Amino acid sequence: MQVQPTSTIQFDPALNFARQSLYRFAALSLLDPQAGSWEQLNALQEDQLLAEAAEIIRALPKAKPDSLGMGERGIEHLQPAAVFDKLPPSASELNAEYERTFGLLVANGCPPYETEYINGKFTFQRSNALADVSGFYRAFGVLPSAQRPERHDHIVLELEFMAFLVGLERQAAEAATSEQEERLEVCSAAQERFCREHLAWWVPAFAKLLGKEYPSGFYAAIGVFLSAWIPAERAMLGIEVSNTPVAPTANEVPEECEGCGLST
Repeated sequence: MQVQPTSTIQFDPALNFARQSLYRFAALSLLDPQAGSWEQLNALQEDQLLAEAAEIIRALPKAKPDSLGMGERGIEHLQPAAVFDKLPPSASELNAEYERTFGLLVANGCPPYETEYINGKFTFQRSNALADVSGFYRAFGVLPSAQRPERHDHIVLELEFMAFLVGLERQAAEAATSEQEERLEVCSAAQERFCREHLAWWVPAFAKLLGKEYPSGFYAAIGVFLSAWIPAERAMLGIEVSNTPVAPTANEVPEECEGCGLST
């Protein structure tokens, strides 16, 4: 995994913080409730941070793509409040909805793994994609965690990693060193490539599936949020729209899938 420095986005502290906040919110919303996500989401409802972050993005002209791809929605749907409105009143109810949505098998109707959206005939391509995701994590010093074992291509880990990269960009901007410009360019390039190769092409399809069986549920609401957030990010990072149909296909789990969760 190589990342070539490039000037993709100009650093803006408020925008940077807003992007990181929304990535973290999306990741937390899709986290297994048994890891304590309901308690954290419930506490966030009283905080105006996410509403302000979404408002910053919605008001930004460069966050509005010229056209939308399959499964993508307009930026007016970037509404954290709409997600909170669907949050069940208890952790047990959220957990029940989580299990109904994702099931116990990878091949369930809404798999949260990137490589499940690569045609099952292309097992080599699936393995390469998973290896590339793992390579990104290693390149930026993100280590496996024994506390939360998970495949590296899980949606939560990929969203968390983007939040991590956005945070690294802020650290680079705040560091008064001779390498500041180079570090900013590396962080910017990594965000663009990771979003393009490991989020933008499949997350809209995943987001649409989240609401297929339970259109009025919590996960349907976060699906709507994601379907607006990904094209906004795509536009800000200069990633072209894709209209290639994407759908999950069943296949054997890649050999590399014994990867664990992320910790830094």
